[in-house]
Amino acid sequence: MEAAPQRHELSPETRRVIVAMHNVGVSFAAIGRQLDVSGDTVRKTWNHRENAPLGILPPRSGRPPKLNDRDRRHIKRYVRSNRTTRREPLADISDKLNLQVSSDTIRRVLKSTGMNHRIERKRPFLMRQQKQTRLAFAKRFIHWTIEDWKRVIFTDEMGMQTGANVGQVWVWRYPEEEYTEDCCGVIHISGFKKIKVWGAMRYGRLSELVVLSEKVGEGKLNAEEYCDQILDKELFDFWLMSMEELGDVLVMEDGAPYHRGAASVRRSQYEKDGLLSWGPGFWPANSPDLNPIENLWHILRSNVRKRRPQPMKKSELIQALKEEWARLDMKKINELI
Repeated sequence: MEAAPQRHELSPETRRVIVAMHNVGVSFAAIGRQLDVSGDTVRKTWNHRENAPLGILPPRSGRPPKLNDRDRRHIKRYVRSNRTTRREPLADISDKLNLQVSSDTIRRVLKSTGMNHRIERKRPFLMRQQKQTRLAFAKRFIHWTIEDWKRVIFTDEMGMQTGANVGQVWVWRYPEEEYTEDCCGVIHISGFKKIKVWGAMRYGRLSELVVLSEKVGEGKLNAEEYCDQILDKELFDFWLMSMEELGDVLVMEDGAPYHRGAASVRRSQYEKDGLLSWGPGFWPANSPDLNPIENLWHILRSNVRKRRPQPMKKSELIQALKEEWARLDMKKINELI
């Protein structure tokens, strides 16, 4: 069965020509032959000349839309109202608003406002005081230049276990809402699993990756062990090397409990010898997202997970972490700084 021929709307100019030619006595059939349209179309155009004096027809009624402007505004307000509604299935949104339209219709309404379904970002859970402290920190250093940041050594510890893979969560949001509280998943700082490593980065250089000693019963590192394994060893060496290359540098350490106590006493001794530091009490609490080495940990984990076969033993995971740490791209490290 052949498809029906596609119908084309006459242009306003063609309609005006038809009216003008018939006004001077040209027949409908003759006009149709000259303009390559049917005589019936010419006749109908002539009959509608009073409704379209400039050749422009009024819009046709067509099928009325199922949703009006008020419904669209209601959908937008509802979706943006809280964390739960941002994650609701489209069919549930239609049911709860009693709209009786399909999921595709809800999706088109949201997209027409500029809102898209995107993967939620993860960020730390912050209390009001922590938010205020972070803002004060940002304002204090907002005027620093790249040359200032090149002299900061960022340090951190990372735990990793094989097979750790968190699925992606999708959320409805606008592009500028990427880190809005309702649109982000919450990161809870957990205990360290299986392998724990320490590293430091600055512009143009990485420290050695330090594999921390196992703790009996998955115990956490304490301040004395932090001094023995990191502060008095690789961190001290990395600081001295950076001083020789750049002059004064600043060492950033977060507020982990083992960075306090005996570690604070040792840090004070080093400060008498010229160590400049952002230690516990200065670095904003619960702010790993402000530390660029967190991005480096993400790259390191991703690279380890791409290895085939996957490391299944602790010794294999340690070897894989060291190899991938050594392969990290210095250009990417500098971009993170």
